[in-house]
Amino acid sequence: MTEDASEDDRYSVTFVNRRRVLLAVGGIVLTSFPAARLDPAHSAEVPARHHVPAKRRHEAHHVAPAYEVPSYPLNQPLYYINDASKAIALTIDDGPDPVYTPQVLSVLHKYNVTATFSMIGEHVAAYPQLARTVHEAGHKICNHTWTHSDLVGMRVPRVRDELTRAGDAIHAATGVHPALFRAPYGAWSRAVIRQCERMKMVPLDWSVDPRDWSQPGVRKIVRNIMRNTQPGSIILEHDGGGNRSETVKALRIVLPRLLDEGYHFETP
Repeated sequence: MTEDASEDDRYSVTFVNRRRVLLAVGGIVLTSFPAARLDPAHSAEVPARHHVPAKRRHEAHHVAPAYEVPSYPLNQPLYYINDASKAIALTIDDGPDPVYTPQVLSVLHKYNVTATFSMIGEHVAAYPQLARTVHEAGHKICNHTWTHSDLVGMRVPRVRDELTRAGDAIHAATGVHPALFRAPYGAWSRAVIRQCERMKMVPLDWSVDPRDWSQPGVRKIVRNIMRNTQPGSIILEHDGGGNRSETVKALRIVLPRLLDEGYHFETP
């Protein structure tokens, strides 16, 4: 076993994710991932950062810099954004998808909501124009690996390949290197965090998971989001990986409700 591989195994960590509980590889919890971050009651502990307002629709065709500037720490997963003025974040994972991504974009446009799309590199390479459309509509794009593989236990070279290939595909499609990274299944390891630091990407997790990927029904998705969202929440939804019609229908319901409750949407 290589030195890098041993260290990765030693520092691999466990997080409850949307499909299963990942067992810790080495049994040592990362000290840089405070346990309190998993508790919604500790959202106020999110490190301070400069306020980054959501892009407005009239800025959709603004030429973005080649690199976005990270606004949060790079050495630990982000579960909440700053909660000033009831700010929340909406994240859309596993696309782009030619069927459901345009539908999600339509709903977001209707309610003038800006979201973060966590995109799989293979899908970006297959549908670069769709990724470009998301970017040009003013949304942020997050690196979600090349193949959507579980990174825990992977050797360092493969972790690097998963992140860099996806980043290159996103840059080729949009002209921007993503400033955010989301680990598939919420599975983080020391090797993943280090690669995020090298690529200047904030590790992005979530605090509200309605498990829309399991198609539990529109009502359950809506109920979960409305019950669990609080200032600073990062909401997880999906536009890829299967039939996402329930997600689209749920977004049509929860977005106006959240706006009516005084929330506004920002990107990390």
